[in-house]
Amino acid sequence: MLTQLREIVEKVNQADSLEAAMAVLVVQIRDVMQVDCCSVYLVHDALNYFTLAATDGLAQGAVGNIHIEFNEGVVGLVGQKEEPINLADAQVHPRFKYLAEVQEDDYRAFLGAPIIHQRKVLGVLVVQQRCAREFDKNEESFLVTLAAQLANVIAHSQSKGFLAAPNRNKKNIRSIKGIAGSSGIAIAKAQVITPQVTLEMIQTEHTEDVTAELSRFKSALAKSTDEIKALAIRLKGQLPSEALAIFDVYLHMLAEASLSGEIKAQIKQGYRATTAVKLVAERYVAQFSAMSDPYLRERATDTKDVCQRLINHLIGLEPPSLLADELILVAEEVTATMLANVPKEKLKGIVSVKGSANSHAAILARALGIPALMGMALPIEKLSHSLLILDGYSGELYVSPEQAVLLEYQGLLAEEKQLDSIMRDCLEAPAVTKDGVKIEMLLNAGLSADTEIAINEFADGVGLYRTEVPFMLTESFPTELEQSERYRGILQTYAAKPVTMRTLDVGGDKQLPYFPIIEENPFLGWRGIRLTLDHPEIFLVQIKAMLRASIGLNNLQIMLPMISGITEVDDAVRLIHQAWSEINEQARMQGQHLRKPKLGVMLEVPSALYILPQLAKRVDFWSVGSNDLTQYLLAVDRNNPQVADIFDSFHPAVLQALQHIITQAKQHQVSVSLCGELAGDPLGAVILMAMGYTKLSMNTYNIARIKFVIRHVAIAELQAILAQAYELDSGKAVRQLFAQYLEQKGLGGLVRAGK
Repeated sequence: MLTQLREIVEKVNQADSLEAAMAVLVVQIRDVMQVDCCSVYLVHDALNYFTLAATDGLAQGAVGNIHIEFNEGVVGLVGQKEEPINLADAQVHPRFKYLAEVQEDDYRAFLGAPIIHQRKVLGVLVVQQRCAREFDKNEESFLVTLAAQLANVIAHSQSKGFLAAPNRNKKNIRSIKGIAGSSGIAIAKAQVITPQVTLEMIQTEHTEDVTAELSRFKSALAKSTDEIKALAIRLKGQLPSEALAIFDVYLHMLAEASLSGEIKAQIKQGYRATTAVKLVAERYVAQFSAMSDPYLRERATDTKDVCQRLINHLIGLEPPSLLADELILVAEEVTATMLANVPKEKLKGIVSVKGSANSHAAILARALGIPALMGMALPIEKLSHSLLILDGYSGELYVSPEQAVLLEYQGLLAEEKQLDSIMRDCLEAPAVTKDGVKIEMLLNAGLSADTEIAINEFADGVGLYRTEVPFMLTESFPTELEQSERYRGILQTYAAKPVTMRTLDVGGDKQLPYFPIIEENPFLGWRGIRLTLDHPEIFLVQIKAMLRASIGLNNLQIMLPMISGITEVDDAVRLIHQAWSEINEQARMQGQHLRKPKLGVMLEVPSALYILPQLAKRVDFWSVGSNDLTQYLLAVDRNNPQVADIFDSFHPAVLQALQHIITQAKQHQVSVSLCGELAGDPLGAVILMAMGYTKLSMNTYNIARIKFVIRHVAIAELQAILAQAYELDSGKAVRQLFAQYLEQKGLGGLVRAGK
């Protein structure tokens, strides 16, 4: 049975289109199950009826022309009940619907199984037989199992075949779902970038003139190196140094000790330069692609990008010409250099078939404030010059949208720009509510800590500096001196304001390319403080670098991530004191004084919520990491598309946890802030303020928006609404309640822009 299932799924996967996949499916099932007829009915465009999509046994002329409502027919009953139906004689069933054009008069036995993907009925899989009999348990089990396995295949195929979907209802709004790599809204024509020659097209060729081939390669290498340096220079004024380090990675790959040295070695063995590039690239790409770590897998893209550039220069290909107007860059795999090639004023968005939020293109997009969608299953060649709407909040892409959709998003975009202008005007004003409550506006920093100072100067400090970002963009652990210089720059940027530096927090979805951690369940594994306490040499070097950087500035605060128990805090405190004693002694000998920084912990592991009184005795402050806290409370991996929609920061359990933390903080007189995405969400911010949170830490681009909200609400009013929210049963209901309040205050546009 398993072998037969696997063979059917593999053949369906190999089909070029949804229609071809369904045609293969019905033939295979009829043959394997030895039935007289197999058919598949699909729900198109989220309509209220099923369409006969493919059949082997019914009239072929009925395919695409027969529609069955959810409330009619036995097929509709399967979809309505969302469970299999096994009938010995379907024609005597009260829900049987006779359709002459289908030509099923001879069929009696009926077995139908629903095809369900993420709680949504996609279709019904049906087998029929002429003789009246009930299908046995093994047959029913086989069809149900097959329908479950096919759900993902069909959902993916529908997305890929979306542009040519039959029977499209013009009144129905269609979009393609992807991964939101960078938030924002973009409306522009698609600029599809496809390489004229790919690595796969290069033939294996030998040469007798090794000297000439080496000379050709050296010329291509020099041109590629100069181009990457030029791209870095072009973006220097627009990107923080951490993001610019991406181009250092590219240059390192072109260095003699890396790709170029191996390519030269292949040429010396008698291969043409293009072949040598192909052989080396394929070896590295295969190695990176096979790695389970998502960050390291993305290095395969970087390798292909660098080698593709070398190939272009070896062959003498010119870069593609760009649209004269604004554009959304679309490619099978958008790369960092591809993005950097487009002038920022023309680049409105990015759409990539491959890639994830960990890709260098996504990192650069976020740093530049350009909306991006990754992991889009769609045929990009059909998008060329099409008008696109990119929604970087919801992860949706609209292709050649209808006028109503276009007008709606044009309104949202205009509203977003207008709000940006209004909000920037209030940046210099204090973040005080209408009833006089002061809210501290702090920054989450990492890729953007030392940029956009015009905005950041109006923040009250840094609530979270992610020290792992510089670690992730280098080829080895940075030295104490390298770290100290970087930290000094951040502390000086925010002189006289508190800067909270989180100790190295890697593991889970954040991996170091030179220190891979291979685990079956990385989010519950060796990450955060667990890793650094197991490697005190790494922890001590980082703490000493922080302390050394803070001499004379005295604005450093240190925060420990992933705390789940008291022992972890005690062990970390001991090491921090050891590092402080050493650096303080060195400072004292030079006539300087090192102030002991405040120490805090991240509250993101649920167990920490039950030891808050003990934590209060050991640390100076708490910071709530609402992203991970929500993830662990709800047991949901928010990066897993199968369950991502269950991740809900407004879930009643999450709200109760947040209320418990602030209550304990007040009782034990401990300062507390929140640094998750919830703080930068207008709805989340007002809920937090209603609970009593007065320190909110968020990304740079949210500072103006949340300050604007703060100045238009009253805590007393919010507390009254919060009391109602605690009576509600779902996060959706909580959102609606607070959204109504913001609508009444004239802030509805902020809620829609941050949906």
